[in-house]
Amino acid sequence: MNRMCILLLLFLSSFLSHGQYTINGTFIGVFNEMIMLVQTEGSRHNMIDSTHLDENGSFKFRLSPELEPGDYQLFTASGISLDLIFNHENIRFIALHDSYNQQVQIVESAENMIYYDFINLKERNLVKLDILSNVINYYPKEDDFYQRTVDKVFQLRAEISKVAADLVDNNPMMLAPHFIKVQNPVFADIDMTEEAQKFYLQRHYFDHVDFNDTILLNSHLLNSKIISYLSLYQDLEVDKETFERNLLGGVDTVLQKASINQSMYTYVVDFLIGGFEAIGFEKGLTHIARHNQLDELCVNTERLEALQHKIELINRLAIGKKAPSFETIDLEGNFVSLYDIASQKTLLFFWASWCPHCKNMIHELNKIYNAPENDIQVVGISIDTSLTDLRAVISEYKIDWPVVAELEGWEGSIPNQYGLVATPTIFLLDQDKTILTKPTNESELKDFLNQ
Repeated sequence: MNRMCILLLLFLSSFLSHGQYTINGTFIGVFNEMIMLVQTEGSRHNMIDSTHLDENGSFKFRLSPELEPGDYQLFTASGISLDLIFNHENIRFIALHDSYNQQVQIVESAENMIYYDFINLKERNLVKLDILSNVINYYPKEDDFYQRTVDKVFQLRAEISKVAADLVDNNPMMLAPHFIKVQNPVFADIDMTEEAQKFYLQRHYFDHVDFNDTILLNSHLLNSKIISYLSLYQDLEVDKETFERNLLGGVDTVLQKASINQSMYTYVVDFLIGGFEAIGFEKGLTHIARHNQLDELCVNTERLEALQHKIELINRLAIGKKAPSFETIDLEGNFVSLYDIASQKTLLFFWASWCPHCKNMIHELNKIYNAPENDIQVVGISIDTSLTDLRAVISEYKIDWPVVAELEGWEGSIPNQYGLVATPTIFLLDQDKTILTKPTNESELKDFLNQ
């Protein structure tokens, strides 16, 4: 190879590597398993890259300079997760994870050094506060040791708040302070009853969150904050109806907080809908569909249009509405028209041969279909793309009810009509094809049928 070719290769190598950033990490005690770099946006997780930890627990990612700055997460196959802030700089760290906590030492990256200065301190202090809370709850208040414990609690809380404030004030041009503020906890007065503390947190949980700060949209931290806030409404002592009513009050608070910024509001609505779809919280979906303010937003974006379409679909598929009509041919060549089914009830079962939860329900559906006293017509609507796999499961599980399969996966016309986002999904219809219920599991289905 002549001198000119060597110089050209060196130039190209330098050109291609210019602007490329790396993440170098070591997880002490974790070896030879997959690790993924993920960006979270609403209810979606976008995988940026993946590789394997070596025999020392080390790995390396090369990042594109076009990668958007923000908070990212690392996930290992064994379930360890770690936050990293990317802002066009190399990142190098060492992490020690055990059953009690996780300590992260940042070797390179100013953003992450600042961030983990706070996170490591906060986690240490919260562990201590958790221990001290037991002393406060059970030790006599008149004892000197009780007062010393209270003083220590105030000291630990104040330290967290001061470190957060100092890091935010001293680094105004960096990303880390945006995420530190979200992670800064709110504390209720220790003299309050447990119920009063919960009520206080329900009102003040977002005191450190700026819903105008759209940098938070490039992060999973806002999602985690919302989930933690809604968990404050869990109450095992109230009935389901009261719990759901209280929870929807919490949802309204989150939406009201986010409404000050159009991008934030759209993001939060999308996140809540995705979460409620995942857990089958029908009342939550209907509540958001009926009480959202998306129509009042000025900026019409592609994301907003998609979200409005999703909300229209939620309204069309709400309990009490007529189910969308369809006409098709089942796997046996029989014509199936939804509105021509004469049974007292029709059960639409959206499923797939590769879905284990679907298979778990088939035995119960066979019983329902073959019990003459039920007068329920079961129609399976498969999202399989392999007819061979589908027929194998039908044969193995002795399915007698009609099965429809467009073999187009999630993109089939019937799954799209019904807004399918997960399997199994069930619609139970009355004789007029009005949606009676959308049970998320076998237990809910049996409870409804036994009413």
